[in-house]
Amino acid sequence: LRDSGFLIVKSSLLPLEVQQKALAASARILELSSKTVTHPSDPKQYIMLSFDDLGGEDLSEVSEDISVIKEYYKSLRKVRDILLQYIASGIGMDDAEFFSRQHNENNDSIRLLNYLHGDENTANRCKEHSDYGTLTLLLTDGVGGLEAFVDGKWRQVPYVEGALIVNIGSILSEWTRQDLKATLHRVAGPASIGSTTSTNDLLKAVSVQRRSIAYFADPNPNVATTLSKSNHHSLENEDNMTIDEYIQWRSGGTGVDRSGVSFTSKEEERLG
Repeated sequence: LRDSGFLIVKSSLLPLEVQQKALAASARILELSSKTVTHPSDPKQYIMLSFDDLGGEDLSEVSEDISVIKEYYKSLRKVRDILLQYIASGIGMDDAEFFSRQHNENNDSIRLLNYLHGDENTANRCKEHSDYGTLTLLLTDGVGGLEAFVDGKWRQVPYVEGALIVNIGSILSEWTRQDLKATLHRVAGPASIGSTTSTNDLLKAVSVQRRSIAYFADPNPNVATTLSKSNHHSLENEDNMTIDEYIQWRSGGTGVDRSGVSFTSKEEERLG
């Protein structure tokens, strides 16, 4: 996490069978639900959901699949807390539960994703960005293309069956004084600039749909991005906001509306 900002983990809370059921349920929901959104610039479809959304009447047409996602969501929250405790211990904090306590209001969301077919002219299937919470837990179907910008190059993030891909968000990076990296990442295509993934692998990836489920953990809304007790939060300074303010700045909205500022000014500097 200090070098790349990425981690591959397996958990007994999320065995392979549970992961496969979640991906299958996600695919059916995206196909059948009226809430599915087509991204305005990236070739992908998605639904962004909070846990409370999973009980909504507007998803009743896919109720059985929603039940699968709901149970998967609950397990992700447990994995999140365990990881945050391990991270706190790993960086030498006396209170191993400090980070997990900042998440006890479950200010989180889940995104069901379907990347559409492409061809040799397909560039990024998801544009370069950092995640702006604390942790992202990503499940994919193994179709390639995910890359992280590490040591000045776009490098392939490996797929391990039965494992989750974990990456650090901007807020946790700032909390650790950037000891842990909020790494820029993207889903590349054959025409993406600067990729170190082979063209053949990227052509193979865009020949099929790519499915994934991303879980985004954000701290409690009134926690400060700097963990300070400042009473003078200013939207002119990304270092001095509440989590609620920070999410509005990065996303252009609140709650599950996630689009807007792709990465912070500090993270942009790494692109050179």
